[in-house]
Amino acid sequence: MKNHLALALAALVISTTCCKGLDDITIAPTRKKLEEEKARTGSSKSAKSRQIVYTVKVTSRSFKELQNVTVKYNIYYEDNELGSKSDGDVKTIAGSQSFPSLLNNKPVEFDTKSVELTTAALDGGWYFTNGGKSIAKDKVVGLWFRAYDAEGKQIGEYVNPSTVTKKQKWKE
Repeated sequence: MKNHLALALAALVISTTCCKGLDDITIAPTRKKLEEEKARTGSSKSAKSRQIVYTVKVTSRSFKELQNVTVKYNIYYEDNELGSKSDGDVKTIAGSQSFPSLLNNKPVEFDTKSVELTTAALDGGWYFTNGGKSIAKDKVVGLWFRAYDAEGKQIGEYVNPSTVTKKQKWKE
């Protein structure tokens, strides 16, 4: 019984030490649409283009004031082409935002760079002879944020969906 308790306590100490610091910051992005345009691109095609950004709320959970915090991010989106047979290419928009000081439980916000997503479609009754897509819709496939302190040590992370870290590469 004592051995099991000692092993459980040791596992708890190890698990809390290995990830120490990654919960000093919480990152909460919210999607916001900026503008939207609709257009006819030909006699049988229509397109809709929309600009989106993410408003990101960064909150310190540390008991002390954090100095010179930098939040870096990657937004991954799939760029699909009308008439293509293959899946779209995944592209990345990277950026960062620095904060001179973060106080405990005093959130700060910033907006990411904008992402342009388009939807193109053929009118009803039209099709591509090669069997390509008659509707092509761009979409965001993942968000990845990392927070760093003044020494460059990672102190927070947000990933959605969790598979982004396996499917995509982090870009500075």
